[in-house]
Amino acid sequence: MRFLSADWIFPLHIPPIKNGVIQVSETGEIINIFHNTDQVNVTLLEIYDGILCPGFVNAHCHLELSHLFGISEKKKGLINFIEVIRKRNSFTKTQIYESIELAEQNMINNGIVQTNSINTNISNKDNDYNYNNNCNNHNNRN
Repeated sequence: MRFLSADWIFPLHIPPIKNGVIQVSETGEIINIFHNTDQVNVTLLEIYDGILCPGFVNAHCHLELSHLFGISEKKKGLINFIEVIRKRNSFTKTQIYESIELAEQNMINNGIVQTNSINTNISNKDNDYNYNNNCNNHNNRN
């Protein structure tokens, strides 16, 4: 059992709580929310600076295009974007998969706990393959 406190707790179903406490079970389930730290034994508290809030959901992303990150110039329009997409098959499978893993790790590091990756069929110069993981889900329970 864990008791987590922070400057602010954002439960979403009620207004934010200054110096609130979240009681979390061994399986990561929120059991209770306390409105102040006086309601919990101080020796059990894990106190953090900042905010505690539910994990974020990335409802639409294209992990299979992660290897194109940073190639397109911002604010250059649709033609530039299409030119970059046309380059997607000039990378190796290893480069593509390493980029996917890096993008997923970046999402986890930024509090995203659920992802729906809208994937397209892609091929590369080494061989054709189909990245068909239609829903890339991950849970980050720390």
